[in-house]
Amino acid sequence: MKDIRPALRAFLLADPAIAAAVGDRVYPLKMPQGVDEPSIVYQRISGQGDYHMQGASGLNRPRIQVGAWAQSIDTAAANALLVKNRLSGYQGDMGSGAILVYVQAVFFDSERDFFDEQANLAGTVGDYIFNYDET
Repeated sequence: MKDIRPALRAFLLADPAIAAAVGDRVYPLKMPQGVDEPSIVYQRISGQGDYHMQGASGLNRPRIQVGAWAQSIDTAAANALLVKNRLSGYQGDMGSGAILVYVQAVFFDSERDFFDEQANLAGTVGDYIFNYDET
């Protein structure tokens, strides 16, 4: 079984505009303590398998939340738009080598803004539905 998350990180970092905006600061689940530079954080919110009459189809449909965080909402929103442009409607390979995953489609679902008072960071967070082959 393949996990989309390492492939997603590689896919985002391979985009020149995203890499220019956040460097290599693309993190699973949470930002490391003390990071206050523009960053992207992703996490799987839910997962759903896919079945046909003979059993499991080998497809997976997780909802993955991808958030752009920065000291200003304008920067966070601009970086979230870079992510949306990269992911929404994508179809094809993500990652390479051992983390290569074939994605049938990525669907943008919704987004919202946040402010983390403890970290003093603004965020724009989007939900994406991935359809991918986990075999």
